[in-house]
Amino acid sequence: MSSDFECYLCAGREGRRVADTDAKTREPLRVMQCTGCGLVQQYPLPESRELHVYYSHHYRLDYKRVHKPRPKHVHRAGVAALDRVGFLAREGIRSGRLTDVGAGGGEFVFVASQCGFDASGVEPNLGYSAFARDAYDVEVSTAEVGSLEPGSADVVTMFHVLEHIADPRAALRSIWSALAPGGHLFIEVPNILAADASPHNIYFKAHLFYFSAPTLAAVADACFERVAVQDHGNLLMLLRRRDAPLEPRLPEASEVARALRRLDEKGWTEYLMRGQGWRKPIARWQRHRVEARFEEVPPRQILSELIGERNGP
Repeated sequence: MSSDFECYLCAGREGRRVADTDAKTREPLRVMQCTGCGLVQQYPLPESRELHVYYSHHYRLDYKRVHKPRPKHVHRAGVAALDRVGFLAREGIRSGRLTDVGAGGGEFVFVASQCGFDASGVEPNLGYSAFARDAYDVEVSTAEVGSLEPGSADVVTMFHVLEHIADPRAALRSIWSALAPGGHLFIEVPNILAADASPHNIYFKAHLFYFSAPTLAAVADACFERVAVQDHGNLLMLLRRRDAPLEPRLPEASEVARALRRLDEKGWTEYLMRGQGWRKPIARWQRHRVEARFEEVPPRQILSELIGERNGP
């Protein structure tokens, strides 16, 4: 336990250290789990200015080793984009003004625009936002979530972004303001309680928070109510805008107990067996075989072919 700690979510002072090292760089990294609400976070959190410089200039190069997406990245993003559009469609959301926050190379914005949405995006990285505009002729501004105009969207999407933001509640308040009444927010983040992450590949300096379904819902609860959750593998959550913000609710005691127990259970046996980690080398080999076909194919063509294959003849 550590008394040198204050939880972002519940302001509790009791936490336990769950990591000391960045899995990518092997540099020191302090990650704590609050024993009061179950949230897992870096502590202390970096300053917002430091994060702005990092994400606008360095993050993509640090983690992707490129200034713009390679064909394999475009293909992977396209497959994910179609799955996400499918998730929305199953919940009855097939059109409207959509803004993708942290739009990356613009693949989801392009796919959504081809599937019935009036789609645009914001992306802080200079190289990736420029790539989106040049490769797909879509509206992706070099900007952050705070730039969204009030009432400008019916749907806001945020995929693998919220875990990078030092003040997620402030970001969600900006999104609440940007959404029209009755609008929806669709979030995807890594799921800290999932069994399919290698024990040596979980904690990174770029990830400030590690959410479970209860802690993600609690962070969003003041401004949004849950509509649908998918928590096998990555955590997907569809939320509906509240008419007015409320006092947020924290996770239930039973949910906190489960979160504490699940982190204790993580290890190689769970990952390889329950998480099917032994299958991953085969899956990577199969994926590389598919991606090799696209090495010389223009990005827009890659996405258009994926959309055509998904929609059928």
